[in-house]
Amino acid sequence: IDQLKTFSDDLSSESNRRRVTGNIITIDSESAKDLDDAVAIKKLDNGNYQLGVYIADVSYYVAENTPLDIEAYNRGTSVYLTNYVIPMLPHKLSNDLCSLNPNIDKLIIGCEIEIDKFGKVVNYDIFEGIMKTKYRMTYTAVNAILAHDNEVLNEYSDIAQDVLEMGNLANILTQMRHQRGALDFDIPESKINVDETGIPISVELIIRGLGEKLIEEFMLIANETVAQAIEHLRLPFIYRVHDEPNSFKLSKFSDIVKGLGYKLAVRKEKVTQHALQNMLEDIKEEDDGLRTLLLRMMAKAKYSEKNIGHYGLASTSYTHFTSPIRRYPDLIVHRLLRKYLFKHQVLATDQDEELKKISIIAIQSSKRERDAIECEYEINDMKMAEYMENYIGEKYEAKISSVTNFGLFATLKNGIEGLIHISNLDGYYVYDERRMALVSKTNSYRLGDKLVIKVKNASKETRQIDFEIIEGVKGERRKEGSRKKQKGAS
Repeated sequence: IDQLKTFSDDLSSESNRRRVTGNIITIDSESAKDLDDAVAIKKLDNGNYQLGVYIADVSYYVAENTPLDIEAYNRGTSVYLTNYVIPMLPHKLSNDLCSLNPNIDKLIIGCEIEIDKFGKVVNYDIFEGIMKTKYRMTYTAVNAILAHDNEVLNEYSDIAQDVLEMGNLANILTQMRHQRGALDFDIPESKINVDETGIPISVELIIRGLGEKLIEEFMLIANETVAQAIEHLRLPFIYRVHDEPNSFKLSKFSDIVKGLGYKLAVRKEKVTQHALQNMLEDIKEEDDGLRTLLLRMMAKAKYSEKNIGHYGLASTSYTHFTSPIRRYPDLIVHRLLRKYLFKHQVLATDQDEELKKISIIAIQSSKRERDAIECEYEINDMKMAEYMENYIGEKYEAKISSVTNFGLFATLKNGIEGLIHISNLDGYYVYDERRMALVSKTNSYRLGDKLVIKVKNASKETRQIDFEIIEGVKGERRKEGSRKKQKGAS
């Protein structure tokens, strides 16, 4: 609290920074309060795009080894729960001083990137700046512009063309990453809506539009550009890395998908990113549980001082630069950019000590990220179970999303998942892992089968939802081996 009192919104001491002007906008959800990234675009005379990604300069306020820094290090990340946020930084910073609210001068670290028509970065500039954003745009408004909604186009007539150009560039970047072999699991997520007291009142699938994907692409290319800039200097840095998948797990996955009529190309005991990409693209709707299964078999992304690349993004060099308000590693990246690029404080005698320090931060940040994800999952499970407590005895259509040796998991259309325990199935069933099925002498239940279920039980305390089958599979059952040969499988 004492440190917060020393901060001011008077930025006159930073007037020597580069003044960034133009149609600079933030694009976030309606409810977002910590606006840490803004974007702008220009079409250059040579046909290339200049993408501006401007990130809140949190490192200006949060200096190393201060009380705020120590607390941010301990927290590691903001935690986003169903109806509230546990922020990494106090609201005075996250929602006020650092947040890129419109028409107010804010300090930023900018990354302006020249990108050609193939999505290749041909030039970039990373710098300290000061700027005002023009609009606080929402995904809803951006999606309407990209859909050529005349009313919204007229409302934002002065920036509509820029947003349309952003859409064009995002498509180019998506295609570039696809050709590179980046994996897109496209697993739907559910949103739990609560009332003012925190009681869940509805659950619905999140629909990601072009606006959400646009920002994702721009943040990806900015993160990659910053990582490559420092990697080329061969200086200590914190990377976001993702190791190759375990060959044994992928071999196991290959056997499972074969039992469902798919083929996964394996070469020299390895599965390439393009083979997995083809696999993900070919998965039918009834088998979309395979996406989650494959994701669970992948290595977990983490932070490291050693750059081994990012397998899932098919990137040789990647970091987290774009969210310093809510992620500690991004704050460290900003400090290192200031040290190396802006202040030119590079001494050979410092390198070993810097590397050790980054290694410790990477381990701590990776752990706190896993803790936050686990907490978020547990709260979501609790809130979904609390919601379903009101619907015990109700019937729903569901789809088998996972099969285990102890039962079936079935998912409702809104993403709520419940367990059908094997003891509640009529007859004696055996688990067939290769076919992802529970099999009896007269029947079988497989991944993707459609059911009608009844909610048997739901408990907020145990975070568990139990279903029971009241009708068998709807429609004609698939036959094994009936799938056509999948493209890319050889």
